[in-house]
Amino acid sequence: IATIVVFIFFTAFSVVNIVTGVFVDGAIQMSKSDRIVMLEKKERQKAETACHLLELLITMDTDESGTLTAEEFAIAIERPDVIAFLSALEISTGEASVIFRVLDSNGDGLVDLLEFVDGMSLFKGEAKSSDIQ
Repeated sequence: IATIVVFIFFTAFSVVNIVTGVFVDGAIQMSKSDRIVMLEKKERQKAETACHLLELLITMDTDESGTLTAEEFAIAIERPDVIAFLSALEISTGEASVIFRVLDSNGDGLVDLLEFVDGMSLFKGEAKSSDIQ
């Protein structure tokens, strides 16, 4: 009788262990898919932000050259529609000359599309400690 009790105990323990493993495996699979969905969502948001910044560059570029000069930028950054646009993207519009210098990464005095999108993406959201240094 003792061997039957031991057999039943180990069998029940094994079944419970297998059921627990199935639940844990399901939870791990759900976690992986959640991470993938989160990364895809973040990539879509970055692409949408880039499109919005392209629209903004087009509205700020008064001479339609495809680049912004410091003068164009300073004038445009004071316009209420540009301020509203930037605030909707969570981009602060502090001192225009400082922002322009940061955007002009190659130092040629002009901000092209790539510099504008990359630079404005740095300003998006709250400041990080690496941004301050």
